[in-house]
Amino acid sequence: MPAWRFLALWITLLAASFPVRAVTLERIPSARLKREVSVALHVPSAEVTARWTTAHPNQPMQLVLFLPGAWDGPEDFLREGLEAFLADQESKNELPPSLWVAVTHFQSWYADRLDGSFPYERFLMDELLPLLEARHPGFGGTPHARSIAGLSMGGFGALNLAARTGAFSRCLALSPAFVKAPFDSYQWFIRRSLRRTFPQDPALFAPWNPWTHLGGSTELVIGAGTEDRYNLAGACRTFARLSEERGRPVQVDLRPGGHDWAYWTPTFKDWMPWLIRGPRGVPGGRPGPGSTAARLGGE
Repeated sequence: MPAWRFLALWITLLAASFPVRAVTLERIPSARLKREVSVALHVPSAEVTARWTTAHPNQPMQLVLFLPGAWDGPEDFLREGLEAFLADQESKNELPPSLWVAVTHFQSWYADRLDGSFPYERFLMDELLPLLEARHPGFGGTPHARSIAGLSMGGFGALNLAARTGAFSRCLALSPAFVKAPFDSYQWFIRRSLRRTFPQDPALFAPWNPWTHLGGSTELVIGAGTEDRYNLAGACRTFARLSEERGRPVQVDLRPGGHDWAYWTPTFKDWMPWLIRGPRGVPGGRPGPGSTAARLGGE
């Protein structure tokens, strides 16, 4: 046998000896948006899912909608090792199986555009989530079995979708962009996307204003790096105090870090068990080890 064929055969056999995980970046067609949307998925292995459902019959598994920031996308969910972390923890029975979807945002702020030309919220709620729940029975299906998480612009989107839709039971918003109408103070390219999407009148913007709706009634965690260049740690403290005044329970996680993945990646890993709500007595009920969460105060 020629050497190159032997080498090719050896590589094929070696690759086949490793277990295959559900890691994928795929394109979801949208009739509402009239285009395809790239998403990254984490789908637990059949073995993990079967083991869990045998031990916990009739217990729904969590679906988590993951919203990247303005300069990020679904590929970052894979590149930063969040999907691999989930697969590893599930294989070790450290986390219950969960279905995650990280989406492309198109600078949409995860909302329907004012003129109706780009109904992104409706895509997420009316097309994407129903499609995934139909493809993967047992994951999601009710607010109790759905969580939402986001960072920066995605943190803003997570707070809004949690409040506006009532479709999620838990919300994690890291470094959330607490934008306010009429958006005069923002850089021109951010201002352009905001004004294309939302009303500039503060009163009309209220349904999307986190300072007004406070993320609705979901169980809520907000967080930021203490060296965040936009002073979002201070904004999170203020948000938590306002929430406390209104009788709205909020947990705050402030820890060293900036407005970047060096802060977001370990913080997401710490809060994944909380997002992946599990039955009492099994993993998934509280933040993971290493979290420095402080209820309300953020100190």
